[in-house]
Amino acid sequence: MNIYCRVAGAMRLVLVLLLAWVVFAYVVPTESLDVYFWATPGAVVVKGLDGAELWRGDAVYPLVATDAAGRCFAVVNRPYLYNLQIQPITLQVSVPTTAELSPDLLESLRRSGISLPPRVGIVLNFTLPLPPLILANVYKASVASLHTPYGYPLWAVNIGPKVNATAVATDCRSVLVGTVAGELYLLRDGKVVEVRSVGSPVTAAAYGRAEGVFYVGTADGRIWRYSAGSLAQVGACGGSVYALAAAPDGSPAAVCFQKGERPAVEHYPSGVRLEPAVLVTYGIDTPRVPAALSQDGRVFVVATFGEVVALSGGRVVWRVKAPSTPTAVAASGNGSIVAVGTLGGDVLLLWNGREVARFLGDRFVTSVAVSVDGRAVVVGRWDSASGLRLAFGRVAVDAPKMCLPVEVGVRVGESLYRYQLAGSGVVLLPVGKVSLEPGYKYMGDVRCRPLQNVTLDVRGDLEEPVAVRYVLEYRVSLSPSNVTRGPQWAAGPVTFYAEPTVEVPAVGPVSRGKLVLAGWRVDGRLINLPVPTITVNVSGPVEVSALYRAELPPAVPIDDGNRLRLNNVVVFDAFGNPVASGVAPVVSVYPATLLGSYVRQVKVSTAWPATVNGSQVLWADLGSKVVFNASDYVFPNGTRLAFRLWKELHERSRVVVLTADRPISLTPVYAVEYRVWVKPPAYVAEPPNATWAERGSVVRVAAPPVIESAGNTHVVVDRWAINGVVNASLTGPTVVVRVTKPLNITFTTKRQYLVVFTSRYGSAPPSMWVDEGATADAVPTPTDVWSPPPLRWVFAGWRDAATGVVYSYPEMPVVTGPATYEAVWSLDPLPLAAIGGAAAGAVFLIRFLRRRRLQRLIAEVAE
Repeated sequence: MNIYCRVAGAMRLVLVLLLAWVVFAYVVPTESLDVYFWATPGAVVVKGLDGAELWRGDAVYPLVATDAAGRCFAVVNRPYLYNLQIQPITLQVSVPTTAELSPDLLESLRRSGISLPPRVGIVLNFTLPLPPLILANVYKASVASLHTPYGYPLWAVNIGPKVNATAVATDCRSVLVGTVAGELYLLRDGKVVEVRSVGSPVTAAAYGRAEGVFYVGTADGRIWRYSAGSLAQVGACGGSVYALAAAPDGSPAAVCFQKGERPAVEHYPSGVRLEPAVLVTYGIDTPRVPAALSQDGRVFVVATFGEVVALSGGRVVWRVKAPSTPTAVAASGNGSIVAVGTLGGDVLLLWNGREVARFLGDRFVTSVAVSVDGRAVVVGRWDSASGLRLAFGRVAVDAPKMCLPVEVGVRVGESLYRYQLAGSGVVLLPVGKVSLEPGYKYMGDVRCRPLQNVTLDVRGDLEEPVAVRYVLEYRVSLSPSNVTRGPQWAAGPVTFYAEPTVEVPAVGPVSRGKLVLAGWRVDGRLINLPVPTITVNVSGPVEVSALYRAELPPAVPIDDGNRLRLNNVVVFDAFGNPVASGVAPVVSVYPATLLGSYVRQVKVSTAWPATVNGSQVLWADLGSKVVFNASDYVFPNGTRLAFRLWKELHERSRVVVLTADRPISLTPVYAVEYRVWVKPPAYVAEPPNATWAERGSVVRVAAPPVIESAGNTHVVVDRWAINGVVNASLTGPTVVVRVTKPLNITFTTKRQYLVVFTSRYGSAPPSMWVDEGATADAVPTPTDVWSPPPLRWVFAGWRDAATGVVYSYPEMPVVTGPATYEAVWSLDPLPLAAIGGAAAGAVFLIRFLRRRRLQRLIAEVAE
């Protein structure tokens, strides 16, 4: 086996970090804070409070310091060059070996014209990666310089490549630089004047308030005083010194951080311990404990996890909770105003231990600074530093007692301060255009709502108080959501709106349903008004619910004779929980899903005027009973439809009960009948007593022969009238009429009188009833009589027995009342002439006798 080694390649990575914006910058203030020094990872900038950039000098991770008044600033520039070389290494291995070919493969090769031996020699090549070779080199230097407040360089000196500066302090003539090796470099006029050692890494340095005097803190907790070439330890505390300052009398004040089971900080010289402590390492300078000493040296402020503590005279004077971990602290000249930056990005302004402003933010606060009078503040963040001026103003809060205290925000651009005020209070306002934004206060189901914001143009302290007014509002629980509109908080008359109809998904034979507004429920009280808007007088927490009726199609057609009938609806809420059921349940939920339960129905029908279960057409549940009823139908005009039979069943029963197991249609057969009304005492004789008769049929109407009878006087039917029209052809007590329309059969009457006939000869006619005004047309039988032969008497007329009036035949008497008539006879002379003799006497005698007879008769008639 042959092994070959080869270097596959090399890669050289050079990282020159001259401008590395990967860590936070910090601010070094002047006394009035009209100018401040901003140290960034790549430069030192002199900025004015108005944001103007007065000077910029390139620097790498610079350390910056000034004296108590900001009369100058010292810079330790720490440039470096970091070289990194990476050389990958690979190993190549070649392995010779033999391979045995299978007989099948050899046979296939022979068929292709290739001949190989059963064993052949091969070489296997492998490339193996090896760990790379990494070479690193660091080249660095530390350059210290002293500048005027506006950036003009007074001098500069290169301390050397081995100096790792960790702290710097200046009295504006000399510059003291501490290193991680515990060395102290005193620089003046561009030269290294002296180098001393404190035996432990220098973690903090501070100007000692006198020329040539400096204080130094170390990682082992010792505090040193350097003055005029002398170095002496003046104190110590547990842990490492991560905050150091000097009071006006020249005494040092420090804070030491000690890591233990619970991290703690110890204040020097009081020895007060606070825990749990916080150590900030997010910066370009040495890790630090957020702390600050007021310029008068009376108040020392230090931050722990979750709170800020002020110490004075060796005791705690106040504590304030912080919204998140404090990362930077600064104090005014007398310590009355303290600025606190937090990990969450907020900046708190504390006034005598009370939070008076909160500057909201969302980025880490790396440093804060406060002017001597507390009227100017600078905040340093990731890649920015900005300042603002402050003024005092009084805010008068007019709010219900239960609303106090309230929170009032002060907005400046995108920044927001927040104040807690109970009644009236003094607040700090940034100079410029600000907006007072009173905050809402929530107390369960009650809240306090500000009436309006107030815009101010602040130039200085406000002379007049600013009024902020609040009103009480109550929680309104409005449901269902998404389909109702209205305020969530309100007081007094408020109008709410609900969608009249909302479509919702459905499961079952249909895919869509709807919710239809059915009413409202206000605090449990039902209002059955399906109106989209309702006004409620809100005087307390209230629940307003729009009530919706869940509706699915009542029927789903299958074909002409079959369909599905809605039997039940189940309503599910958005989480799949059933909330109501019924044919049309009322709910107050949305979103909702409807589940429809349907029953199969068949179509059952008949023709008018018959009914099935009370109607002509209905849908009956499969298997249910249906009742067909063929009642007669009477029209108002005297016509009716009379049932005869069910055509399909040939059934004459009016009521038929069937099972709806399929679509059913029955046709009733009706005949048209007309009303036959007969004036009593007449009646329908055939059909007997019928009041309705089928169209085209014949009815026989009869009346009694005598309607009224009074002695010898009768009242009988004269003529018949059909629907008020007298028909002269219809007379007598019986009449036959064909029914072609509704009939109102009446009749007229007439009087008849009894007429009696008498006769001396022959047979008198029988008594008869004669219509009033008619003639009594009757003669005796026979009308001539031989009595005695050869005398022949001939009927000559009638004589009224009551009046004696003779009606000579053929004249007949006119009947005007009951009467008796006597037959009048006259002797016929012809037979006598045939029998007489020839004698003249006889003839004369006969004529004489006849004349006398006639004269007597005439006399009788004349009487």
